[in-house]
Amino acid sequence: MLFKVALTNMRKNFTQFMVYFVSLIVCVLVFFTFVSLSYNPLIDKVFTRWELFGPAMFSAASVILILFIFFFIFYSNSFFLKRRKREIGLYSLLGLRKSQIALVLFYENAMMFMLATFFGILLGIFFSKLFAMLLFWIVGLSIDAEFLISVPAITDTAMVFLAIMLFTSVYAIFIVLRYNLSQLFKANDKEEKVAKGSLLLMAVGVAFIGFGYFLATQNIEESAIWLNYDFFDLLLVILFSVILGTWLTVRFGTPYVIRKLYQNKHFFYNGTNIIGISSLRFRLKKNASTIAMIAVLSATTLTIISSMTSFYVRTLNDISDDNPSSYQVSNMTDKNEKEIIQTINADKNHQLKSLMKTEMVRTTLEYKDISNNSTEPREMMHPIVSESEYNRIAAKQQSNFIAPKELKYGDAILLGKNAYYARKEIQDKWLSREMEVKTDKPTNKKLSPLKVINFREFSIFNTGISYEALVVSDEYYDDIRAFTAPEVVGMFDITNPSHSEELDKKVQTIVDGSPSLFSENVSSYYTNYHMISLLVGSLLFIGVFIGIVFFLATGSIIYFKLVTDAVTEKNKFDILFKLGVTDKELRKIISKQVWPIFVIPLFFGIAHSMVALWGISINLIDNIKYPVLIGTGIYILFFAAYYVLCVNSFTKIVTADRK
Repeated sequence: MLFKVALTNMRKNFTQFMVYFVSLIVCVLVFFTFVSLSYNPLIDKVFTRWELFGPAMFSAASVILILFIFFFIFYSNSFFLKRRKREIGLYSLLGLRKSQIALVLFYENAMMFMLATFFGILLGIFFSKLFAMLLFWIVGLSIDAEFLISVPAITDTAMVFLAIMLFTSVYAIFIVLRYNLSQLFKANDKEEKVAKGSLLLMAVGVAFIGFGYFLATQNIEESAIWLNYDFFDLLLVILFSVILGTWLTVRFGTPYVIRKLYQNKHFFYNGTNIIGISSLRFRLKKNASTIAMIAVLSATTLTIISSMTSFYVRTLNDISDDNPSSYQVSNMTDKNEKEIIQTINADKNHQLKSLMKTEMVRTTLEYKDISNNSTEPREMMHPIVSESEYNRIAAKQQSNFIAPKELKYGDAILLGKNAYYARKEIQDKWLSREMEVKTDKPTNKKLSPLKVINFREFSIFNTGISYEALVVSDEYYDDIRAFTAPEVVGMFDITNPSHSEELDKKVQTIVDGSPSLFSENVSSYYTNYHMISLLVGSLLFIGVFIGIVFFLATGSIIYFKLVTDAVTEKNKFDILFKLGVTDKELRKIISKQVWPIFVIPLFFGIAHSMVALWGISINLIDNIKYPVLIGTGIYILFFAAYYVLCVNSFTKIVTADRK
């Protein structure tokens, strides 16, 4: 009998539970996806091949997701229980004992979770191959994913959501046992008070936000605050300042603005503003915490997706730029050269496009501007190449290469993105630095100190062959070469280097005797690219899925709140119907009431995320322009879709009994 009551309630009210149910399914789907990927033997094999901990990465993401899902489900259930207190009171009036009412709520909760878990796991199994293929596509690997049904992933997902279901059911039972009959009926009839805005507290909130913004946009390597305090402690301070500032601004600033609009007679008596503004004055006080939380969730979602996308694009572009050759071999012998050419020519999938050889020397330079007591390294090994060789190689590697102005004796050009895109302070340090050449061999000629006069974005050497290479005049290079043994570097370019794993192993075996990801003598575009793309691609994959869950949770919380308000205010709208309000005017009134719940958190969310991304850009030298614009645009579109859904649902609820 009690199960039938619960089933009837679910069936009749399912439209109001639909958004929550769909969000719950997506939570199960994403969690199951992460867990199944952590158990996938192919994923484990691929990550082990590149000496990365892929399964551990997905397991960690699953733990983070559990914590957020638990918070989201608990928050959602609180809304439903508060809204249904009168219904619970009616059960008591009909003669049901509290234990029976608790059992009805348990049945409803269990059915909701069982259905959501079933459909979430089912969709996860159905799309498991697609998600694995998507991961491989993002990381740039051509691997055929297999269709797998992971029993451990199914078990883990079912157990996690069973535990969450039991906890929320216990909370529902606590609500039933906590309130007596009179409290249940009076819960929604408390007198609402007009929210009193405060210009002072609004200013305090803006100050807190400003302080958080100030800390977030500081350079952590130069800021006195970041250097003197713990990194994670300051992150907590930023979060606390921004969250508290957002709440104060929304709680006291928005009512202050509404009060000013209320006092503006021209605006207040214009159309249906009199109804919308009056309602907002009451609603904003109780919705302040919800709006602040949605703003933080929106900022978190935008920051995760935009930063991960930006980091992914920038990193892959840097890998391509930092590895101009398919293979570069240091200290290449004639025997190695011959064997590598034969191996490439014997491969049916690749052809040798070009082969260049150049020469460089590695020498230790002492930085004169750094004291012996400094924590910075005073000496550094630098690859050095002559100006003529640099011009010859770079002209063939770079289509738009412009030869630098002829170097004087002792002048140098520093190659690489790190220096080229470094902050002005770092570049100025390089430009003012004198570097003395150190040698263990006796020499009759005294070399003048080297001094950097310019920077070039692209190096002619692959990652692993050189770090912060210097270009010097031919005369200076010849003087260094007199007491430092030169290295011959072979530069091989082949067709289709992105899919050359087997050839990659053969080339490394020729030079080192066996394949190695961290060879000191062979730098491979394929190895360098895929080692990094696998890591950043996986982070992007995880970030996007977590961002989707955050967004659905954000929209669902807004929906629950507005549906609850619609049920509470239904009697007020019945009075408006009797006064002759038309359907068009009704929708306009509802739109104005719902609008601030979306616009205010969206404004703060975008502002917070842009500042966070600005701070990331300052400290990681990252280009965030396009990811921010694209991510924010998509977020606004989906937010607008939720807005339309909420307005329609609100209208449907308040007009349900209208004839």
